[in-house]
Amino acid sequence: MARGKLLYVINHPDWFWSHRLPLAQGAKEAGYTVLVAMPGGENNKKLSEYGFQGFDLPSFETKGSPLTAIKTMQTLQKLLQQQNPDIIHAITLKYAFMTGIVTRFHKTVRTVHTIAGLGYLFSGEGFKPKALRLLIGPLLKFALKGQRTRIIVQNPDDLELLVRRGYVRKENTVLIRGSGVDTEIFKPSEQAQEDPPIILMPTRLLRDKGISVFIESARILKKKGVNARFQIAGGISANSPGAITEPEMRQMITDASVEWLGKRDDMPDLLARTTLVAYPSHYREGVPKVLLEAAASGRAIVTTDHPGCREAVQNGVNGLLVPIKNAPSLAAAIEELLLDAPRRKNMENASHVKAVTEFNLRLVVAQTLKTYEIKNPFCYGLST
Repeated sequence: MARGKLLYVINHPDWFWSHRLPLAQGAKEAGYTVLVAMPGGENNKKLSEYGFQGFDLPSFETKGSPLTAIKTMQTLQKLLQQQNPDIIHAITLKYAFMTGIVTRFHKTVRTVHTIAGLGYLFSGEGFKPKALRLLIGPLLKFALKGQRTRIIVQNPDDLELLVRRGYVRKENTVLIRGSGVDTEIFKPSEQAQEDPPIILMPTRLLRDKGISVFIESARILKKKGVNARFQIAGGISANSPGAITEPEMRQMITDASVEWLGKRDDMPDLLARTTLVAYPSHYREGVPKVLLEAAASGRAIVTTDHPGCREAVQNGVNGLLVPIKNAPSLAAAIEELLLDAPRRKNMENASHVKAVTEFNLRLVVAQTLKTYEIKNPFCYGLST
């Protein structure tokens, strides 16, 4: 049954293929004509192979460029006029902000925004993020509180903050925890874990992900004589606030306490060889996909007691939660699990069960498709 046109607004091609492809496929199977707007989208042959129609968006070549934001909104305005989508689904806070402003001036299009974590704007502590919050705050409320709008948030902490500060209406908001994980790809392996054990941190190279904390915890444990390998798997995010450059990263690991593997496309195999996953983030995450992949792969996890991260780990059940920005606590938790193989094995089993029952991809896709079914366009809040 044909359901009309559905336009996805995506910040980067890599994120579409890694996080949103199954959702777009599910929408197509449900009867939607799927359009995808992202940088380089118009000439993307891969989109056509999946039966999607691609459209270009400007690329944010500089961090938070106002000019690029204006160009993006102009492009979205033209797309809405030319393609007349029934639903537009914007991913990430930045694109929800731009899309929301544009759709406020359209009386028929239904809008869904996925806020996959509050990111730098809300986690930053310096002058710049505070000034941005003050400047952008009223516009963000305007963008997110339009008619015919639903907001998807990925953890209860973000939901509470956005409602309390008046950015969204609670009745317009849906909690869907994470982007889901394919438990057929990420699953427990019969492959033997490495000896010495590997402690893996899968992450983009951003300061707020806690990379320096992980490196310091590795040094602490190495000095204590703990026989383990510490690895970071992840690529450069040059245009993101708080990005770590390649020279900076190499300088941070000069003592060889940590191995940097770079960007990897073989995460299932890498996780199969890993003994523990550590993720000391203090970034405002949605629900980190790397933690869902680790859980589905049957790995015990040490992460922070922080929004998003604590959604993936029940303390003492499938991993341990530690305070943010605290290398000694992280080191102690890692050592505790390395020394207790039976307990770690129980956590590995619990991780897989949690991923399958709470975060499996089919569940998340079904929940998201349900948000598109806005029967009465005026029943989810009035414009302000």
